[in-house]
Amino acid sequence: MPRAGERGVILLSALILMALAAVVAAAMFFDTGLAARRAATAFAMEEAMQLGQGAEALAAYALSQDTNQTDTPQDAWAQPTDPLQAAPDTVLLAQLYDLQGRFNINTLVSVTTTSTTNPTANLKYSRNENAYKVFTRLLALLQIDPSLADEVVDWIDPDVTPQPQGGEDSLYMSMDPPHLTANIAVTSTSELMQLPGFTRDVYLKLQPHITALPPSVRTINVCMADGFVLDALYAVTKDSSHSEYSLLTPQQLLGQRGGDCFPSQQSLLNEADASSRTALRQMTTQRTNWFQLQTVVRIGTAEFDLYSLMYRNGRTARAVARTVGTE
Repeated sequence: MPRAGERGVILLSALILMALAAVVAAAMFFDTGLAARRAATAFAMEEAMQLGQGAEALAAYALSQDTNQTDTPQDAWAQPTDPLQAAPDTVLLAQLYDLQGRFNINTLVSVTTTSTTNPTANLKYSRNENAYKVFTRLLALLQIDPSLADEVVDWIDPDVTPQPQGGEDSLYMSMDPPHLTANIAVTSTSELMQLPGFTRDVYLKLQPHITALPPSVRTINVCMADGFVLDALYAVTKDSSHSEYSLLTPQQLLGQRGGDCFPSQQSLLNEADASSRTALRQMTTQRTNWFQLQTVVRIGTAEFDLYSLMYRNGRTARAVARTVGTE
């Protein structure tokens, strides 16, 4: 029989082995639980993406069925939708928004070519003066420093010459962390928060009135634009201080619109002086081609936000880009 000392060693060894076994079991249980959670999250994300793409298909169909010559808040695609119970513990909510009722910040820079044979050769970038006037007026109406327009121009244009109150690479390389200017068109308006003058508060005040569409999208749908954007358009006219629509609340403006386009493009042109009507006509429209579909999918306690950029050309519409979580 083992002596007392030996029995103590055996007991201690057994306790150590049991402790090690418990640690290994706990680790295996944790890894298994974590793997199961990851698998459930991945499955839920895939389910949310499938539902989001289904919402895109429905939105594309709704846009293709809109044959009116104008897009107004009364159109079927613009109406709020009720939450849809897609499956047990799964709720889908989707809403279409007009993006051409906002100011496209990428129009601040114009691109021209001096080549008659190759449109992509000898490109020249310059500030679009009419768009610049509208944007600075929009900033002023929102009680934001109008000089911030120079920062946006420098962020987009590819040259190294700063605007009077803007900044190029040398400004951003002195920031923490240092970085360069984008020198390309903005893909998301949230990029503006990288600019020195755009604090979060400034951005949140401006964000509902701007968008980031391809630079070729230079027209604003006056039927869908809010009062601040409508008044900012008058910056290209001699009466640049015009302030009529921005004094209306969103509800009052919606009430004025009723079932028609208000104000119509023609009424804006009639109010403008003759010398500026061409510029105003080139910047306005009553029909929209670009939309944003916001889809919210709730699966159990998890929520997924999908933002889809929708493009309509005639009777066809499709999603051309999408982001998850942020616009």
